Order: sequence, then structure tokens, then C-alpha cells
Amino acid sequence: MNQDTQSCEAGGDRPGLNNSASAPLATDGVVLNRAMLQDTSLTSKPVLCASDIRPLEAVILYDALLPNAESRLMEALHGIDPEEFFFTNTFRAARYALAEVGLCASDLVWRRAIREYAAHRNDDDDPVFEIANKIRDLVKNWVFAMPNLNISSRGFNVTPKFVQLIHVLKSCGAYGDKFRGIVLVQHPEVATIMVDIMRTMIDELAFVRPCALASELLVTDSHEQRELLENFAGGRYNLLILIKTLEDVDLPRAHVVIRYNLFESQLSYVFACAHTLVPDGHLIHMAEKGNDLHRRILQEYSGPAVDDRWIEVALQGGNSPVPSCPLKETGNPYRSDDDTASRLEISIEDSVNGGRLLENDALLAVFRIAANLQRSSTTPSRHPLFVVHPIPISSMGGIQQFVCTVTLPPGLRLQTIQGPPRFTPTHARRSGAYQFCLQLFELSCLDHRLIYAPRRSDDNAHANPSLLKSDLVSGNSCYLRKRPDFWVNSLRMSKECLFPVIISVGNPEGPYEPYAPIVILTRQPLPHLEPFKLFFYGVFATVKNARGPALIFDSERLNDLHSYTLRVCRTIANKAFVCSLEKMAYFIAPLLPSKATDLSSSNMTNLQDAIDWQAVVRANSNYVTRFSSDNLRDPSEFEDAVIQDRLVEFTRRCYVVRLRPDLTPMSKPLDSPREAQYANILEYCREHRKGFQSLEDNSQPLIEVSKAAAVLNRLNPVHKPLIETNKTGPKYLIPELCGKCTIPASIYRTALLLPSITRRIDDFLIVKELNARFFANMILEQHLLSAVFAPSATFETDYERLELLGDSFLKYFSSVYVFVFNPALSEGALHKARQHIISNKVLTQCGLSIGLPSYIQGKTFSYKLWQPPNFTVQDVSPPPLGRSNDVTPSSGNGGMATDTKTQTSVNDTNAHIMHSTSQSKTKHKAPDDNITQWLGDKTIADVAEAIIGAAYLSGGRDVALRVIKALRLPVANIEQWEDFRRKALTPPSNVTPRLRGGTLSAVEGIIGATFKYPHLLSQALTHGSIHGYENTCYERLEFLGDAVLDFLVVRHVFNRNDYMSPGAMTLLKSAMVSNSALAAVCVRTGLHEYLLYESYALGNTIRSYADQLETRRQEEHQKAVRDGRPPGQYWLDMEPPKILSDVVESIIGALYISDGFISDGVEFMFQKILEPFYDQHITVKTLSHHPTKILFEIMQAQGCQQFSIEKEKLGGTHGTRCDVTVHDIILASATESTGYIAGRMASTAALDALEGDPSFMAHNCSCRNRTQMGKKDYKNRLEKMLADLEEGQNVTAEEDPNNGMEVI
Repeated sequence: MNQDTQSCEAGGDRPGLNNSASAPLATDGVVLNRAMLQDTSLTSKPVLCASDIRPLEAVILYDALLPNAESRLMEALHGIDPEEFFFTNTFRAARYALAEVGLCASDLVWRRAIREYAAHRNDDDDPVFEIANKIRDLVKNWVFAMPNLNISSRGFNVTPKFVQLIHVLKSCGAYGDKFRGIVLVQHPEVATIMVDIMRTMIDELAFVRPCALASELLVTDSHEQRELLENFAGGRYNLLILIKTLEDVDLPRAHVVIRYNLFESQLSYVFACAHTLVPDGHLIHMAEKGNDLHRRILQEYSGPAVDDRWIEVALQGGNSPVPSCPLKETGNPYRSDDDTASRLEISIEDSVNGGRLLENDALLAVFRIAANLQRSSTTPSRHPLFVVHPIPISSMGGIQQFVCTVTLPPGLRLQTIQGPPRFTPTHARRSGAYQFCLQLFELSCLDHRLIYAPRRSDDNAHANPSLLKSDLVSGNSCYLRKRPDFWVNSLRMSKECLFPVIISVGNPEGPYEPYAPIVILTRQPLPHLEPFKLFFYGVFATVKNARGPALIFDSERLNDLHSYTLRVCRTIANKAFVCSLEKMAYFIAPLLPSKATDLSSSNMTNLQDAIDWQAVVRANSNYVTRFSSDNLRDPSEFEDAVIQDRLVEFTRRCYVVRLRPDLTPMSKPLDSPREAQYANILEYCREHRKGFQSLEDNSQPLIEVSKAAAVLNRLNPVHKPLIETNKTGPKYLIPELCGKCTIPASIYRTALLLPSITRRIDDFLIVKELNARFFANMILEQHLLSAVFAPSATFETDYERLELLGDSFLKYFSSVYVFVFNPALSEGALHKARQHIISNKVLTQCGLSIGLPSYIQGKTFSYKLWQPPNFTVQDVSPPPLGRSNDVTPSSGNGGMATDTKTQTSVNDTNAHIMHSTSQSKTKHKAPDDNITQWLGDKTIADVAEAIIGAAYLSGGRDVALRVIKALRLPVANIEQWEDFRRKALTPPSNVTPRLRGGTLSAVEGIIGATFKYPHLLSQALTHGSIHGYENTCYERLEFLGDAVLDFLVVRHVFNRNDYMSPGAMTLLKSAMVSNSALAAVCVRTGLHEYLLYESYALGNTIRSYADQLETRRQEEHQKAVRDGRPPGQYWLDMEPPKILSDVVESIIGALYISDGFISDGVEFMFQKILEPFYDQHITVKTLSHHPTKILFEIMQAQGCQQFSIEKEKLGGTHGTRCDVTVHDIILASATESTGYIAGRMASTAALDALEGDPSFMAHNCSCRNRTQMGKKDYKNRLEKMLADLEEGQNVTAEEDPNNGMEVI
């Protein structure tokens, strides 16, 4: 450590940087009562004074446990069974005991397990029995050591944590026989072994009579609970070792409650307070010395962070109104694997993340739901949450039972339920809460975030199973693309129970082309889905969804839904999809027209009756029906109809526009080019339909049709219309030769959107899964969705804006991190240390370690390869040729058989053969192309930074910090931002030069903020030329201030316009943080006058630059007034002394440290001097003196290749017109006397247009998905375009008042 630095907590004239009212949360010990005998090994320091309902609290610190090797017994056991095939649970329990209690406890776990081992020695030759009996014999003959609490002894075999626990318990001896205590632990194995060890410690704990509470019988068995309470009250047991999952049990209040393990749960803290006597009781928290996680838990999940009203709720057993204050929870139930496995039959599974909500987790879930509802309600509910009623004994066969009524604040479809009878009030509350969650689940109203996601395994932290292969030339790698686990998990659910989601898209193409709502029925309720957009060539439609309660279907209805789903999917994709009922992940159903208009939640209860079952049966009967001769002239027969002129399953289709009674097959419509070479439509049919001779009715009316669109990618906002082929489609068809598709046109149109809709649902599910599995649902899903989409995916939004924000935040965070943890490093060394955190290589490796590439969406949606989950494509052979137009009746597989009698047109047959061949090819290549993607390392790094940016937008710097840790970036010893303040070192005041008189007040007046530590300002103003203070000059502060300013600037640009392109943001940010701009700020505000340096030459340089800069500023403002434009960057083309820009950044760094590593003061400075300067001088229009150049730079950053400025000389004296064209769209135009002036004016107008419509490029340019143009190519294009504009201008560059600088 640098000898010129000292801890900020060391004191001094002013309070240390890290001092605050809540800072010292930990103490080495606690005096439990004034009347008690004090243990000399414990010191006294209370954490929180007792209130009327809150006990006196204190923290006991213990030394960190060094990484413990296995005990000799465990080593011997692993020699027998290295894979832990036998006694798996005992091996796990021994590891828990080793970590929590020590080597002695780890061995004693085996002694207890073998005593309970019921099997006898078996002389069977089977090696399986031989291994099990070897383990039994080894443990049986082992010599076990007793606990040794002497930490200086070689035989010390417990943990420092357990030693401190024993010290606390020994100090409780003054209570005598009245003593009652509770120790809260996480694992039941630890509770059991603690009791075994304490019972051997007769000398130390003679007055302690412990009992382990690790069985659920305490909850479910009234006799067991009553006996325990009597024994605890009577003194047979005076110390209960209670596991976390039993903390809600109604127990007598104890004198001392010790939280041996800390949990990220305010409710756990509330229960601990409720178990402690008030006012004479003590709540003890045990925390590891220097453990930042424990400190964060104590600050966020206990003490003043928790409202007293929650303790009141726990004291009343929930029989009181829920307070309208937050309840902070991670949702982690802290249960063991055995606990989960033993109760799977009573659980709710979340198909999004695979987690389960058990009965004993439901209490926490209901508390969280109630707290959120109460906070959002305008009139908070005053009704108790849980009310437990005893049931008359006579009605229950002489056994007392209880029921619990659960009542939540208004806001959900369900508000009150009554749980089933149970033998204890605790179990009644749990069961009532579980039934409430179950009914919410069946109503599709249970938030999936209430169900804790399973912990991910870290065994293969650096393995990436999604990586398939790498290309050493391009540097890209091929990864498996993630499919949602939801569809796989949901198949394990009941087959008869389905959860409906009504999908509606409105009428994006006008009222004459309606899109009917459809129902998607899933085996598990889909989580809440936000509305999203689909794009239709310049317009968009918003897809809305409404979830309904569970529906029960009999086998007949299920088979109908199965066949209908197959029919719809086969029809829209023109592929022979097949899928069994058991493997079908979701079903599709139409709604009755009368019900389709009312999609309110009240109408969702009778949704089964709203399904159009007649339409389902009609579609299942066959894919097409023939028109009968009786209804050829009935207009209603053709309403909302899709028809096809070939009676095969997979063919082109048309929408019916109207019936034309004025036209017959003998007519020759002038507006139908297809039949232009024939006498009439009938002659055309005779020529092109093989085997066709004549019609039954030559006077039948024709059908006017329009081409039915195929499945398209509706998720791409810049998707262009399909190029029409040279082959002319039909305009009129003869009814007798056509078939009517059994799916109505309004349903068919919506069904064509299903590939895009289901793909977007998959995207939402993947993001929810990612958020739950790695980030504890801390990130808002709309931001995380954008963060995982690469620009190449051509989605509505992508990660680029978030990546810019995340990159600047990561630079900011890592700069503070290396600054704090490396107090002796110079500025150059700090840069190198920061690279070990923020480099793309590190970000890529961290992304690979958690499997991030499989969640990235890097490829555009390939709608041609769309395939629902578990669907396969059946091989379809070409049908035999025939002469009949008859349709084969349905048979088997819900009427999915193909025609065996089709028309014998050569074109038709060839088309079918080509179609089959294409299907065959697709069948072989689809799996590779649809589930894999190629990603570059930079894409993975960019996504990681975008996720950090999304986290910052979701919850600020602390959430972003936790996400950085979740991404496994190499940042240790930091859990929350406040840790920087505690651990920072800063130069003391006696090693920095003294400020000149008046400097402090003058600088504070300029920046609008106050320095708590003036010597930091002195360091910020000190140049290295002052001898004796080289180690405390501004360089380290400048390094920190540069990162802080960079982040503030990016955040300012990001928030100023929600849709500004990343290219424009980057240009603005670069201009704002450039040395020239900061030097101009320094001179403009007068900060340069207070610099401390001892260099005559440097002083002359600063004064000369300041004078020239002021002259430039006045000239630029005069030109701006004359030209009617905002003043631009007058400091360009001047090389400033670097000290001027450095001092601005160093003052920001000094102010940031002075405020305790929070940005309040810095933001005041930014708002007072930097933001007004930026808004006046640095905007999109003022980035350069030549608007055409800046417009080109924006286009280059966007990757646009179809951009041009087209010049046209108008006749006479009308001058020259210039159009700025982007992808054949005229963005802006201007007409002036010369092409040069017109080009500048048009470019300025284009910049205005882009600033007014920032999403223009995203919706109209897709060039970034193609090969990018190099910078040299862009420069050549720019030079040529400027030369074209200048050609023939009437004024020279010197005469043009707007041409104040050289462009190239």
C-alpha cells in the first residue's frame, strides 16, 4: 500500500468517507443482558435498539473459514466409493456439516447415519453389496474425535462460526432455568448434528438442553407440536435448533434467537423477530468478518430496512391487514434437495424455469402477492390476510382441526378462498396459502416469478455445451440456439386440462380483410405476455393476448382440437406436418363469430362454449369441399371464403373478393391478363387442365379472387414485399372447378401470422427463462428482450443502444473498482487492470461460462422453416395421375390423408413433384438451420454489455452490479455500491498542496456542488510539475473522472431521445467527451484559472489557447446569428493543452470520491455547466460545419449502403434541386441557386428529419445484415458526392458564407 494513503475511516478533522449512521453493522460480540455475567471473549456493541415489538439486535462476527480439506474419514470413504453412489444423501449432509460446524461434525454425520442404517451385513458376492458393507464397516470401526474448540490447538476440529455460537450460548447461563433460546439454521442435517455435539459438551453447556426441529411433523401433527411446546415451556428442552423451512411454526417466544445462517429474505427476519421476547429478548445475527454478502443481507433484509408493521403481521400469525410497504424477497425457499423430492406430489410446477412451488413455499408467495396488491391499491384493504378458524370437534370425529380463510387486497380475479381442514394452525395457513396459489395458477394469474428457479450447476463453469464448431478464418463459432423449456416442461402436465390464450390482431389491412381472433390452448398457463407488433409493409398491427382460466376437455374434444391444429398448421405451411396428441405442445381453436368481439376477462369463464366446434369438425372432415350445383349462385356461400382451383391439400389459395353474376365461363374479362390469348375463360381451362372437357353449367357466375398471401416474416419492420413472378395469377375462377377451403378466410389470415406470433412467444419465454435462471428476475423483460437480439436478427429493436449504455456503465464500474482496490497503481497501470474486466475477450469467456450464446437471437426468423414443437414432416410421395376432380373423403389422422385422385395437368403434377422434392430437402436441412446459429465473439461480448445496460435501466447501479456478478466478471470483494465507500483509501490532507485563497469557494460556485474533503480538490488541481507532489497529482482522479463523465454523457444522450440510432449516439458521445470539448468547457467556465502548476511554458500555453478560443467563440456566435443556426463546435482545429481537459475530469473524480462514491454532486456539476454547453453546441446538426459529412457518418455508423444525394438542375432560373434518398425514399429535399448550397440545405433538412423520426433507419434500412462497406469506400463515396455538389456552383468556397471549414 502506498505510504501516502490512509484509510478513509481512520478519522481526522472531518468524518471519514465511509462513516454513516448505519455503517458499522457488525461487532465481535454482544452483552445479552445487563444483569448477565459477561464473557471476556465477547465485546459489547448493539446494532439496533429494541422497540415495542422489535427486540434488541446485534451481530456476532466470526473468522472466515479456510478452505477445508476432507477429513480422513471422508478421504477413506471416497477411496471406497469415489462416485458417491451409495449413501449419497449422507455424503451431502457431511459436506453441509463440514462447512457449518467443522471436521468433527462431518465425521459424526457418518456415525449417526450408520447407526440408522437398517440393512445387515450381506455375504452376497454381488460387488454392490460389498461396497455398501465396506462403508458400513469402516465407519463402525472408526475412532471419532470429540469437538475441540481451542482454536490454537492442533486438534481444533470445529469452525470459528460454531465457536462463536458456543460463546454466545455460554453467556446465556445467567438466565438460569428460565433460559429459552432458538438457533435458526438452513439444513436439517446441520440442526441434528449440532444437537449431538452440544449434548457432548457437558462442561461448556451444562445448562443447555437442545432439541433439533427438522421434521415436517411439527407442522402436520398436532400431537407432535403440542408435545414439543409442552417440553419447551416445561424446560425439558430450552434450546431449539430450528431449520429455515419451519420458521413460521407457532412457538413460544424465546430470550435469545440466533440466526446462525443469514437469508436474503425480509420475511425470515420478521419471523425471527416474532420468535424473540420483547423488550428483554435479543436477536443475534452471525456474520463472517469481511464478508460483503453478509453485510449486504444485514443492510437490505433486516434492521431498519424492514417496517415494524410486518413484524406485527407475523406476531398475529397473518391475522391482520398487510401493510402497504414493500417486502423485499429473492423468492429463494432455501430448501434442501431431499425436501423438494419428498413433496413433489403437492407442488405447482412453473414450466418457464422448471421451478416448483411447494406447500411450505406458498406462505411467502401469498405475502409477496398481498404486499404488491396493497401497495398498488388506492384504498388499501383492512381485512386480515389469514384467519384461522377451529372446526367444532364433534364434526371432526373428536379430533380438533383448523381451516384458514385467505383474503387478499383487491386486484386479482380471485380474492378469498378457504383452505382444507388441517390438524394445526400452521398447517392450515400453509394449506390455505397453497390452495390460493393453486387457484391463481388455474386462473392463469399466478406470476411465474413467485416460483424460484432451480440453482444452476457450476461444476462445468467453463464448459459451453452449446458450442458446436468454430471457424478459425472468420473467428465465428456455431452454437445451438435455445428452445424454450416451457414446451418440454408443459408436456408433463395433465392432458385434459388446457389453458387458453386468445390472440387478436385487429384488422391491419382494413375492414374488408378481417382477422378473426383465435385461441391457443397450452398444457401449462403461459406467463404474462406484453403486446407486440407485427409489420405489414409500412403499417403495423399490435398483437394482444388475453389469458383465461383452465378448461377441462374430454377425449373426444381433445382429439378434435388435435386434428384441427394439424389441419391449420398443414394448410398455412403447405407441409405434411404430423404430431401425436401426446406430444402436441399447444392446440389451436376458432371462436364463434358472436363471441369473438367480446374478449373481456368476464367472458373468459365460459370460453369452452365460445369455441366454434362446428368449424372445428368441418375442418377436420377434410381440407376442401366442393361447391354443389345448388349453391353456385348463392353469395353467402362465398362470404369469408378461401378457395383453391386444385383439389389437393398443398397448393396455392385465393381469397374470394365477390361473386360476379355478370360474368360466366364464356366471358372474356378485360381485366384478367391470364386469359388474354383465349376466347373465354372456359377455353383457357380446356387448354390448361388436363382431362377437362366441359362444365355441367356454362352459365354459372364467376368468382372474383385475390391471391392469398403465404406465411411471411412479420417480425421484421423492413421486410419488403415479395417480388411478383412473371406468371400471372388468376383474377376469376369457375366455381365448379374449385374447392372451398374448410378454414374461413378471417381465420386463415390470422393463422398465417401464427409462425410469427409463436416465434415471438418463444422469444418472450426464452427471455423469462434467462431472467429467472441467471438474474433472479431483476431485469425488466422488455429491456432484456432487446439486449439478446443482435442487429442481424432484424427485430424491431436490438442490443446496439443498450450495448452503448452497458459498455459505458461497465467502464464506469470497473474504473471505480480498480481505483478502490489498487490505491498504489498509477494511471497507466489502472488502464491495464481495467482491461482485465472490460475487454471483449473477458466478456466473451464469461458469456460462454454461463451458456449465454444459446440465448442470443442472432439470426432472422426463417418463416419457411417454421415448425411447431414436436411436429415432424411426413414424406409425401407424388400422387398417381387421374382424371377426376373428386376429393377423397377423410380417413385416419383426422382427415390428413392426401388426395389419390387429382387433376392430370402437367403443370400441376410437376408442381407437386417439385413441392415434394423441396420438402424432402427441407426435412434434411431444417434441424441444422433452425436450431443453430453462427456468432462472433464480439456479438457475445456486446450482448453481455447490453444486458448490463438493461439491468441499469431496470434498477439502477446496484442491480447492474449484481448482474455483472451474475455474468461472472472477475470482480471479487464487492456486493453493493456502498462497499466502495467502505473500502476506499484516499490521500490524507497533509500530502497535498494547499489551495490558493478563495479557490475552494470559487470552484464550488462554478460547479454547483460542495466538497466534503477540500484536499481532494487540491489534488484534482495539482499538475505533476509541482515538485514533491508527483504521487498525489490529478492523474488517478482524472482516470476515475473520465469514466464517470463518459457514463453521464452516454446516459444523457440515451435519455434525450429514446429512438436515436446508435451511430448518432456514438458520434455525439465522442464529440462531448473529446479533449477539445472539455478544454472549451474548462476555459468557458474559468476553471483553468485555479490550476496548480510550476511551469512557465505551460502557463503561457494555457493563456494563449484561452485567448484564441474566446476569439473563435465570438466569431462562431456571430456567424450563427447571421446564418440563423445554432452555434457549432468553435473549438475544432485547435489543439488544446491536455491539462485543460484533464482537470475537468479530475474535478469530477474528486467530487465523486468526496461524496462517498455516489454521483449526486457530480450530477449537479453536469447539469450546471456541462449539459447546457452540450445542448447549445453539440447536437446532431452541429456535429460538423458540413451537414453532408455528418449525415454520411451517421449512415456509415448505421451500415446503410443505399444512400445518396441526387442533384437535378431545373430549367431557367429555378436553380438546382437536391434530394436525400435512403432506400428509394426521399428523406429531404431542397432547391437553391447552386447545387452546393442545395446539397447542404437538403442534408440539414435530412438531419432534422432523422432527429424528428429516429426510428426511420430501423424501419427502412436492413443493409447491416449484408456485407458491410469499408471506411475507405465510404470516404471515397463522400468525396465523390461532395465533388458532384460543388461542380458548377456559382460561388467559390471562399465566397460561400457557410463554407467555413474544409470538409475532407
